[in-house]
Amino acid sequence: MRALKITAIFLVVFCSLLKAQSTLSRNISLNIEQQKLSTVLAVIEEKGGFRFSYNSNILPVDSLVSIHENNLNIAEALDKLLSHRFEYRQSGNFVIIRYAPLELVLLINESVGNPELYTISGQVVDKRTNKPIEDASIYEKNLLVSEISDGNGYFSMRLKNITQPISLTVSKENYKSTITHFLAEVNIRPKKENTGEAFISGNLDDVEKTWLGNALVTAQQKIQSINIGGFISKAPFQFSLLPRLNSHGSLSGQVVNKFSLNIIGAYSAGVDGAEIGLGFNIDKSDVQYFQFAGGFNMVGGDVRGIQIGGFFNYDIGDVRAAQIATVYNRVGKSFEGFQVGGIYNKVNQDFSGMQVSLGLNDIGRNVDGFQIGALNLISDKQEGFQIGLGGNIIKGKSRGVQIGGIANLNKESDGLNIAGFANYTAATANGLQTGAINYAKNLKGVQLGIFNISDENDGYSIGLINIAFKGYHKFSVGTNESTRYNFVYKGGSKRLYNMLMFGMNTKPSEKMYTGGLGFGKEMSLSRKISLNPEISSQLVYQGSWAVNLLNKFELPLNIRLTKWLAVQGGPAVNVYYTKQNTKIGEFGLLQEKHRDFTFKDSRYTGWIGWNVGLVVL
Repeated sequence: MRALKITAIFLVVFCSLLKAQSTLSRNISLNIEQQKLSTVLAVIEEKGGFRFSYNSNILPVDSLVSIHENNLNIAEALDKLLSHRFEYRQSGNFVIIRYAPLELVLLINESVGNPELYTISGQVVDKRTNKPIEDASIYEKNLLVSEISDGNGYFSMRLKNITQPISLTVSKENYKSTITHFLAEVNIRPKKENTGEAFISGNLDDVEKTWLGNALVTAQQKIQSINIGGFISKAPFQFSLLPRLNSHGSLSGQVVNKFSLNIIGAYSAGVDGAEIGLGFNIDKSDVQYFQFAGGFNMVGGDVRGIQIGGFFNYDIGDVRAAQIATVYNRVGKSFEGFQVGGIYNKVNQDFSGMQVSLGLNDIGRNVDGFQIGALNLISDKQEGFQIGLGGNIIKGKSRGVQIGGIANLNKESDGLNIAGFANYTAATANGLQTGAINYAKNLKGVQLGIFNISDENDGYSIGLINIAFKGYHKFSVGTNESTRYNFVYKGGSKRLYNMLMFGMNTKPSEKMYTGGLGFGKEMSLSRKISLNPEISSQLVYQGSWAVNLLNKFELPLNIRLTKWLAVQGGPAVNVYYTKQNTKIGEFGLLQEKHRDFTFKDSRYTGWIGWNVGLVVL
C-alpha cells in the first residue's frame, strides 16, 4: 500500500452525538402548560414514534413544565425542557437521556502516522474552567481501542490497521460526550464484523458492586463503565488471560463478543455466541447460547442457553437456560429451564422448570415445575411437584404435590401434601394432607393421619384422633344391648366425624370392657332432628387379650332438646369376631349372649342391636 498523507481536521461536537440523526432531528409541535415532565415526555414519544430511556432518579419527571413551540426538532425541544443539562443519543427506536450539565474539550497535541500505525495524543479539559479532566474515556469504537486520561488530562493512543476514517469519542460522567473526526485518505474496506455502537438499558454496574466483581474488575474498566454507560460495541472474538490482560484492553467491559476464550478469567459486556473460561467469566450484560467456567460465571443481565459453572453461577437478571453448578446457582430475577446445584439453588422471583439440589432450593415467588432438594423454600405459590428429603416450606399457596421426608409447611393448599411426619397449613387446606400429624387452620379438604387437627373443619378428617377446635364436638353417654355403660367422643365435622369409644359391663358373669374407633356423618332432617349413620370397630376384653373384635353399623336418630342437650336412639347391626371360647372368672362371652345370625366360620357371630343415650352438644 502506497504511503498516504493524512490530514486531521478537528470537528468537536459539544451537543448530542446523534442530533443529526433522523429521530432527534424530527420536527414536532408542542402546546403544553404546567404539566409534569413525565407527561410531556410521553407526548413527545407518541408524536415521534419512539421511546425514551432515562434514570428517573436523576431526571426531574415530577416537575411542572410549559412549552409552546411549532416545528421544533426533538433535540431542541428537549434542550428547552431540560435547560441544556442533558444529552441525547439514539439507539434503534430508543432515545437515551443522559445527565450531562458540563462540557469538555479535546485538545490534540499530536496526530501522526499512516493506516498501519497512527498515533494520537492530547489533553481533555473542562470547557468553562479549562482545567484538566482526569479519568475521561477516549475510545475509537470501530477499532475497539481506548485510553483513560491521567491526572493532568493527558492521553496517548496508538491505532493499527486503519480501514475507516478515525472517530475519537470522549466521554466522562456528568459531561456531554464529544466526537473528533480524523479524515484520512485510506482505502476503505468492508468491515468483517459490525462493531457499531448499540445501547443496553439498565444498571450495568451490578456485577462490579459484588465483592468478587469489585475485586476482579480493574479500576480502568470501572471508569469506562461509568463514563460510557450503556453504549456497547460488538466484536467477533476476545482472548483474555485476566480481566486486565485481554484483547480489548480496558474497553472489554463495553464489548459484546461472539466468542470469548478466557484462560484464567475475563470481564466483558456480554456474550452473543459462546464463552469459555477456565477460571471465571464476568459479564455485565446479557449472555446467550453457551457459557462455561471451571470456577464461576457471573452475569449482570439475562442468560439464554446453557450455563455451566464449576463452583457456582451468579446471574442478576432472568435465566432461560440449562444451568449446572457443583455448589450453587443464584438467579436475581426469574428462571425457566433446568437447574442443578450441588448444595444450593436460589431464584429471587418466579421459577418454571426443574430444580435439583442436595441442599436447599429457595424461590422468591412462584414455582411452576419440579423441585428436588433436602429442603425446598418458596415465598409465594407452588403449582408443580416438590420433593424435599427433609421438608418443603411454602409461604404462600400450594397447588401441586408436596412430598416431605419430615414435614410440609404452607399457608394455603389446594394440592397433595405427603409428609413422613407432619403437614402444616396456616390458612385453608382444600387438598389432601397425609402424614402422622396434620394441621390446617381451615380444613376444606381431607386429612389422613394419626392426629388430625384443625381450627375450623368443613372437610374430612380420617385418623386415630381428630380435633377441630371450632368444629364438631359432641359427647354421648348411653347404653346398648351388649354394654350397659357407653361413652363416646365425636370430633371433626358434620361431613365426617371421628369417634373415640369406651364401654363396659360390670354385672358378674357378664363383665367385659370395650374400646375402639369409629366414623360418622350428621344428616340434618330438620332444625332439631338429624340422622347419624355411624360405623365403628371395638376391641372386647373378656379376661383375655385374645383377638375379640366387635364391628357395628348404627343408625341413631338425634333429637335436640335444648341448645346443649339431645337424645339419641336407633338400631344397630353387629358382626363379632372372636378367638376366645372359654370364660374367665366373672367375665362373660359376648357370642353366647347374642346370636341372631351365624356364619360358616364359627368365629363370627351377628345380631341386631340397639342404642339409646344422651348427647351433650
